[in-house]
Amino acid sequence: MKKNIDGLMREDMNKEQQLPASIRSAFDQSYAQIRHQSKQKAKRSWLKPVSAAAAVVALSATVLLTNDTALAKLQAFLGLNDSGIEIAAMNGDIQNLAQVQQDENITMTLENLFVDAYRFGLQVTMDSKDISADDLNRIEFEYRLFDAQGNEISALISDTKPYTGQQVFSGMDFKLADVSNNRASVEMIATANQHEVPSLEGARLVVETVHISSDKSEMKSINGHWEFNLISPTIVKQQYIATNSVPGLTLNEAIVTNGSLHLTYTIDEINVGETIAHDTELMNEKGEAFYASGNSFKEFEQKTEISLVFPYSVRNEQQALSLKVKDYEELKLIIKE
Repeated sequence: MKKNIDGLMREDMNKEQQLPASIRSAFDQSYAQIRHQSKQKAKRSWLKPVSAAAAVVALSATVLLTNDTALAKLQAFLGLNDSGIEIAAMNGDIQNLAQVQQDENITMTLENLFVDAYRFGLQVTMDSKDISADDLNRIEFEYRLFDAQGNEISALISDTKPYTGQQVFSGMDFKLADVSNNRASVEMIATANQHEVPSLEGARLVVETVHISSDKSEMKSINGHWEFNLISPTIVKQQYIATNSVPGLTLNEAIVTNGSLHLTYTIDEINVGETIAHDTELMNEKGEAFYASGNSFKEFEQKTEISLVFPYSVRNEQQALSLKVKDYEELKLIIKE
């Protein structure tokens, strides 16, 4: 289960360090789920769990890219086979930034950026003497995200650092790509299950710690300052409504945007939120199933409200959808005129 973090300031911010055992004992979990596939966990030892929000990456490749430029952008960004982002790429929603920053013997290049109303993705190339193709296991980084006015939008930081801003993103997932000696590409996607992503036009991303894990040595954490200026594509949104009623299930909201579909529904039961969230399917007219790339839930008055973000684009040709929740009848969805 993906966790956000909060905490107190750590001294010695600009030197290499080993994290204390108290932090290393706390693990954040990554999920990758397709139909009938069990949840997979990935350790993130530098985070202290403080929320119950989960991030799920749905691995479905359902779009054939025919535009050479879009295909090139996609191949260079987010190798997660995400059908929502694939269509967004075809429509110019991936921003190629190629911004370079250097600090603490790490050269970091922000190659590509994806953002819509509910997801935020980055591809970063890192050059460092601590990267070895033979035994590199994982690279992750801590960051703060500021809007154009300097307000902290969200952060992924250790519990040893202070944070007073809001937390837009409730799930993050990192992936390694194109690893060679002294260089690796790191892809990150963050999901906003409960809030829309504020405008990132003129926003700043500040990376302040890089964690490099290898099979042969302890995780190395390097503090520094790598700052990047962000831009945002035009965010497109469209609302879906239900065309039928399902006993015990109520659709609260369904909004599709550039590469994501945010959906919230309530069921008349409790103690099943996480299981139901993972088993919920979004189906299009062709019968193709889509699974949430992020989810969260809350219980109240013997009911459970479940919020999901699916990899689905507003520009998808399949307009009619259906929601399939385990043990409930199918809910039909159409675009609100």
